[in-house]
Amino acid sequence: MRTTGDETDPLDPDSDDDLLSDGDERNVYGTDPLDPDTDGGGVNDGVEVLFDGTDPLDPSDDIDDGDSDDDGLSDEEEALLGTDPLDPDTDDDGLLDGEEVYDTNTDPLDPDSDDDGLLDGDEVDRGTDPNDPDTDGGGVNDGDEVNAGTDPLDPSDDFPEPGRYLGGACSGCRSSGGSAGWMALVGGVLLFRRRR
Repeated sequence: MRTTGDETDPLDPDSDDDLLSDGDERNVYGTDPLDPDTDGGGVNDGVEVLFDGTDPLDPSDDIDDGDSDDDGLSDEEEALLGTDPLDPDTDDDGLLDGEEVYDTNTDPLDPDSDDDGLLDGDEVDRGTDPNDPDTDGGGVNDGDEVNAGTDPLDPSDDFPEPGRYLGGACSGCRSSGGSAGWMALVGGVLLFRRRR
């Protein structure tokens, strides 16, 4: 929880990390945006509203299923995996721990399972593969493509066409250094031919 005193964090849309935005908690559900389990029934507000269909203001309807953070993994499974049974997204990558284990096959302890510079949750949202650093197979990893403004789902844009200016560099353009190397190679071939 990232709060100061009794105020929500204006830089965090979900100050108590219960999967409901602070605004929705105050204006739609009547729950406390600083308390992940407003009714104290043992199930966090977001899980009650979004998954269980129970009332986040009524502790008697909370269902204790052995999954304290309602992330899809039992507390026992979390103990075996090393994830936090009180945090539904242990690695803070935007995916619930259970979703990582059972749906996306990503590591719930590593926010970027394929080490491509994109969080696993961001990859799922973009449609890229969180287990493959280069989803489109074009030769440039997904994070670099996103940062460069290219499409990580389109291999044809991974490398520019020869002769295309790249803001300080030119792909496939001739330069004096390259020409000198080329000329030395040609000269060597000619000398070799003359000696034969």
